[in-house]
Amino acid sequence: MSKVIHLPLLAALPALLAACGNDQDLSRYSRTSYNSYAQCQAAYREQIRQGLQNPCQKTTRTGGGFFYFGPYIYNAGGTTRYVGYTPTGGVATTGLTSSKSGYSTFKAPSISRGGFTTSSRASGSVGG
Repeated sequence: MSKVIHLPLLAALPALLAACGNDQDLSRYSRTSYNSYAQCQAAYREQIRQGLQNPCQKTTRTGGGFFYFGPYIYNAGGTTRYVGYTPTGGVATTGLTSSKSGYSTFKAPSISRGGFTTSSRASGSVGG
């Protein structure tokens, strides 16, 4: 005889995870690396002037030394979006949009960490 155990909470987990955050991610964005902080700051001088904060992130090179990543950048249809960093090195929660009509801020996307999808389903059985 076997028993079937239904796991409704596990089946509902993807919906719960989706409700916890922004489904957008930075996978469409790119970053440029610079040899110095001054080079990175100079490349984004106008965006800094328009309100982009912490556009340059210090990163350790494999084998020692440092380089700097510029902000996350996404170009689409005449609009460019920039996302900088938090003071502690995370991804900023707001970004800067540049278009023909000027600059404005937006809620920045989050980093996609993968995992469950909405099509996940769980069930189990125990033999006995």
